[in-house]
Amino acid sequence: MYRFFRWYNQNRIQVLIVIAVAIICFVILQIVNSLVAENNAKQRNILSSQNTYVDKTTNPSPTNTSILTGEKIKDSQDTINKDLIEQFVEYCNNDQIQEAYDMLSDECKELLYPNINVFNQAYIKSIFYIDRMYSLQNWYIGTDIYTYYIKYTEDVLATGNVNSSENKGDYITIVNQDDKYYLNISSFIARQKENKTMSNNNVAITVNWIDMYMDYTTFNIKVKNNTEKTICLDTKEDTSSTYIYDYNQVKYTSFLNENPIEQLVIKKQQTSNLNIKFNKLYNQSRILKGISFQDIVLNYDEYMAKTEEKEKISINISI
Repeated sequence: MYRFFRWYNQNRIQVLIVIAVAIICFVILQIVNSLVAENNAKQRNILSSQNTYVDKTTNPSPTNTSILTGEKIKDSQDTINKDLIEQFVEYCNNDQIQEAYDMLSDECKELLYPNINVFNQAYIKSIFYIDRMYSLQNWYIGTDIYTYYIKYTEDVLATGNVNSSENKGDYITIVNQDDKYYLNISSFIARQKENKTMSNNNVAITVNWIDMYMDYTTFNIKVKNNTEKTICLDTKEDTSSTYIYDYNQVKYTSFLNENPIEQLVIKKQQTSNLNIKFNKLYNQSRILKGISFQDIVLNYDEYMAKTEEKEKISINISI
């Protein structure tokens, strides 16, 4: 003990300086921590005003004005849309897969998620493997169709990571069917039923319906071959021979490379149903007027065997 007091007396100034520095560092650390906590609280308040966390105590606040057209949604419809999307995301976050699946339209299920297991694997597990917040932008407003861009984010209130690689985007559309609202997801917009038919030389083509996606458009058609020969809807020799067009006479070519030739060949007295994709983005200002087939071959077997020249016709169907 004597040695300690002797050492302390000899080094008293240095000891006091060390103690003072330690106290100052401790105070500074407390001040910094307080400032950081205050700044984090401010950031959370900012993020809270920009994003929506889906739980039982909060409500989403998507814009009610289309960012593309400036058109406004009626307040009553805006409330319906908010509630539907909030409910869907809440189901997904809570792993209530059946309830979320039941909110999808029949067409969305048919085209993208034919059963709940596909929906779970392809949508829930690819997006909702973490709890999601979301923000909305209204994109299009149509007759009983309301399309939003939805951005799924991490819980930024907890992480503050606004630009996370975990963020996901999608287009979600609310459709009214039989006075009940359903959702179309994964960029599927809506189905437009047509049932329009045109015939030429005993070949009849019917446009059953049009499926509109954000990035492309698909026509479901029925081809009835009432001739006594095998026909081909399109030989694929000219990529522009099958197209759709709008009222401005703008043409949109097909992706017939995605259809095997077997789908395009119809035997005599046979009927075939198929889907053809076109490179038309969804755009309400570009209204479709019709579809045109310019390379329908009436003697396909003979043409392929090179025993006859190509005998072709065209069919144009207004929609």
